[in-house]
Amino acid sequence: MKSIFKILVLVFSITTTAFLAFSCGEDKPETKSLDELRKEEGIPVKVEEVKYQPFTKYLTFFSKLTGIKEATKGSIVGGKIEKINASVGDYVRQSQVIVEFDIYNPGVQYEQAKSAYENLKKNYERMKALLAAGETSQANFDAVETQYLVAKRNYESVRQMLFIEAPFDGILVDMKVNPGDNVKGDVPLFTVSQTNKMRSKIWVSEKEISQFKKGMKAVTEYNGQQFTGKVVEISLAMDPAMQAFFVEVEFDNPKGIIKSGVTNEIRILTYENPNAIIIQRNLVSKDENGNYVFVVQNNKAVKRYITNGNESGLYYEVSGGLQVGDMLVVKGASQLEDGSKVNVLQ
Repeated sequence: MKSIFKILVLVFSITTTAFLAFSCGEDKPETKSLDELRKEEGIPVKVEEVKYQPFTKYLTFFSKLTGIKEATKGSIVGGKIEKINASVGDYVRQSQVIVEFDIYNPGVQYEQAKSAYENLKKNYERMKALLAAGETSQANFDAVETQYLVAKRNYESVRQMLFIEAPFDGILVDMKVNPGDNVKGDVPLFTVSQTNKMRSKIWVSEKEISQFKKGMKAVTEYNGQQFTGKVVEISLAMDPAMQAFFVEVEFDNPKGIIKSGVTNEIRILTYENPNAIIIQRNLVSKDENGNYVFVVQNNKAVKRYITNGNESGLYYEVSGGLQVGDMLVVKGASQLEDGSKVNVLQ
């Protein structure tokens, strides 16, 4: 038994030795480095053909929109509000009485002014008829006419204090008081606005003001609808309080969808080019000689220095250095050097 075990051990030792000897004598396959593979096969990249594309540049602001013509009427004297003759949203006419104060205001003496005016008006009409008939002198008529005109102006002034009228035709967009309120003098009562067109005053920096011109397109959205307008006025001097320049834009609002007083995003088209070469910002690198990108020519990377025109968001408008038809590297550029062999991936 022991002899058989010794024989098995001897056979195993001989087999193992022979296998190791065979393994050591076999040639190992040659392993190539990543750099060597890249030199042979090229650095993998993706490219896109350069084409003309439309390019637009908008400047965006948040600003309040109001009617093209808007005014707030206030109280001239204090007192109790007796009546309100219109509701918010109503269309009102110029000189229509909107708010009425109590006529028995001791500080106004409305009844006295009205009585004096009506009496002198009757006397004026009587003297006018007598003058026409030659039964009174011109001097007598002139004296009565002067008294009548003074009484009329006095009555109208007093009436305007108590009967507050709309300043022009428009929509009543705000009512700040209610019947029965006691208000002080010089407080706002209501606002009338012409909302068929809306205006907004935008404040821009000294750097931005040079980009604006009258007639430029403006865009805003309200309640899911887009409204297109234009720049109608540009300030020529900086406002000392705001330390900025104003630009006014105007939008058509024929159905009154945009409400007066809302603050909205307004975008102004300051530049457009329908046939531009544009690229994403992240494709542009920079060295001591300027901005550059890579294009592919004859399976090699070519470093192209470019000049930028306008820029907007994530995109540059290229004004020089690229041409339509160039194959621009859009992926893999970080591994490239000028002249690197490339493997364009489909």
